[in-house]
Amino acid sequence: MNSSISSSPPALDRRSFIRVSALAGGGLLVGIYFRFGGASAEAQPVAAATAFSPNAFISIAPNGSVSLIAPNSEMGQGAKTALPMIIAEELDVAWEKVTVTQGDLNPAYGRQSAVGSGSTPGNYMPLRQAGATARAMLLEAGAQTWGVPAGECTTALGFVIHAASNRRLSYGELATKAATLPAPANVALKEPKDFKLLGTRVPGVDNEKIVTGQALYGIDQRWPGMVYAAYVKCPVFGGKVGPANLDDVKKMPGVRDAFALEGIPGLTSGVAVVADSTWHAFKAARALKIEWQRGAGVSQNSADMAKQAETLGVRPAYTAPAGAKAVEAAYHYPFLAHATLEPQNCSAVFKNGVMEMWVPSQVPGSTLRSVTSGLALAAKDVVVHVTRLGGGFGRRGSNEFSLEVAAIAKKFEGTPVKLTWMREHDFAYDNYRSNGWHFFQGAVDGAGKVVALQDSFVKMQGGPGDMTAGGFPFNAVPGSGVRSNKLTGSIPTGYWRAPGDNGNTWATQSFVDELAHAAGRDPLDFTLDLLASIPAPGGEAAAGARGGRGGGGGFSASRMVNVLKLATEKAGWGKKRPRGQGQGLAITHTNNSYVAIVADVTVSKPGTLKIQKLTAVVDAGVIVNLSSAEAQVQGAMIDGIGAAWFQKVTIEGGAAVEANFDEYPLLTMENSPPQVEVQFIKSLAAPTGLGEPGLPPAAPAVCNAIFAATGKRIRTLPMADQDLSWS
Repeated sequence: MNSSISSSPPALDRRSFIRVSALAGGGLLVGIYFRFGGASAEAQPVAAATAFSPNAFISIAPNGSVSLIAPNSEMGQGAKTALPMIIAEELDVAWEKVTVTQGDLNPAYGRQSAVGSGSTPGNYMPLRQAGATARAMLLEAGAQTWGVPAGECTTALGFVIHAASNRRLSYGELATKAATLPAPANVALKEPKDFKLLGTRVPGVDNEKIVTGQALYGIDQRWPGMVYAAYVKCPVFGGKVGPANLDDVKKMPGVRDAFALEGIPGLTSGVAVVADSTWHAFKAARALKIEWQRGAGVSQNSADMAKQAETLGVRPAYTAPAGAKAVEAAYHYPFLAHATLEPQNCSAVFKNGVMEMWVPSQVPGSTLRSVTSGLALAAKDVVVHVTRLGGGFGRRGSNEFSLEVAAIAKKFEGTPVKLTWMREHDFAYDNYRSNGWHFFQGAVDGAGKVVALQDSFVKMQGGPGDMTAGGFPFNAVPGSGVRSNKLTGSIPTGYWRAPGDNGNTWATQSFVDELAHAAGRDPLDFTLDLLASIPAPGGEAAAGARGGRGGGGGFSASRMVNVLKLATEKAGWGKKRPRGQGQGLAITHTNNSYVAIVADVTVSKPGTLKIQKLTAVVDAGVIVNLSSAEAQVQGAMIDGIGAAWFQKVTIEGGAAVEANFDEYPLLTMENSPPQVEVQFIKSLAAPTGLGEPGLPPAAPAVCNAIFAATGKRIRTLPMADQDLSWS
């Protein structure tokens, strides 16, 4: 999911940056400016007697324990572990002394968005400064206690040490005194080469709770007297509710009520069913007979969109320069669903004029906005608790399910309501990854150089991921460019993991491989030659190996060359292989990270594909948690391959055809590569995104490897729809 993330913090004076106070009963509380999701927010001191506080702060108790309330949503990307690791590194505290609690929505945090792979990059420096400031104050407290200069003291694993006198005091013993000291104007940060915690393997802070089935997710929420709801909307996008057999449904066992909801700003009209259990609600929802007002959207079909795209993508007839070979190709990728394993859900209770909600959301602020505007409630009267997410991938950035349950809860005042979408509704009501078409025209000369390159790009209007002329390989070819057009229609599109890059990188990196073969050149040498053609330094600052979305900062061709050379070296690129075996490569600059992937595949003569190995090299700056970093890249590659291999959403009659995992299969162990190797470039640079960059180059690397193995070029996804047989 995209996010605008500033690369530099706002100008702050010392007093504004850090606030210090004593905890009730003793201890040290450090409230700091956090920059989660690109926005800044000041954490105000709170009393330790408060059982829970929705403020970002470091708390050091007299027993030496350190706690952090993390404002960003956790959905498996590891932010809930990585953020306190950054503080613990600079604070110089033993990791086992650190605890972390999920924070709720609070204006003090600014924009609480777990999007754009930006949680860690956006907060790296502020969190380091917070930890270092607390450490400096503890050092001073120890020095004053012993009557020695602070420069003679050091810290280690939660202790201040005076080596000359062989004395030490724990942070807990010094916390109350440290809270009385003024915060230093400037603090020295550790040199990254001296990090001891960052870059190590640390288990997720929620791991034990997850494997023991403790209630963490939105779907886990349950209270006495709770009722359970389902919400049914028109399967045709843009349709509205009509007459329904509500009286019959109300008579079904376990059903409390059934009623239409319409006329609420921001809420798609539909029918709500409220019952004693989710099972009863789903059964009743399936029994509904509704005369839908399907509207003009019923005329939308995927086949018609393809015809419209061909018309919009037409370019003037192209003639290659003298002596050059023209290369033309059209690439198409389909709509994709998010298919989160935890279906969309939300719980709420409306009592005494206050709407209290439990939301698995990537952007909890969108819940507040939709509920306040839709139900005419004041912001102070909406309380949003943030639960763990069972997958997001951009889907939980839009929270229409939260307005649905709030509208139902308002009708059932005083009664807790949990809304859960049926799996069929999760597919039918998604905000899909947009479909897209790339109509490429290019030419290579006798020396194997690209002398012309144009792309006519077509996608569904309203979704993210427009192409620009500045990305790789267009920046390497003078006079190249991209022309964008949009389909008309009402199919809802939204952010899907690595927005824009997920489809565009597949098309552009596949076409780069196609150009290489047309030139009779090795794809590695061809790509390195293109990267070397990017003008420097201005060209590097503006370029991107498919755009360089997110994170601020420019593109470095040299960093991309480094990851590409190492990935191909580790994968044994260039070795001669028999027919039916092949290697392919692809690169991306996504969320300001550099990724190169090499895929090894075999394809049997009947056309059975087996991905034998994926080799990825990533330059993402400092790695905070090696375990979660590896997992993110591995998972992103598997996600990208599964989507490209098997998945599509087809529109017929204005509605999605695919309704469940039997029609929208996930990648299984049988088709997963038995070897997945990930290596990170050692770097002292600030960290960049990791949740998404591993996805875009995975599919084109596999498709290019299939061509190397069979001579068959895949220009339409999913791969499962293509004939890969060869003889």
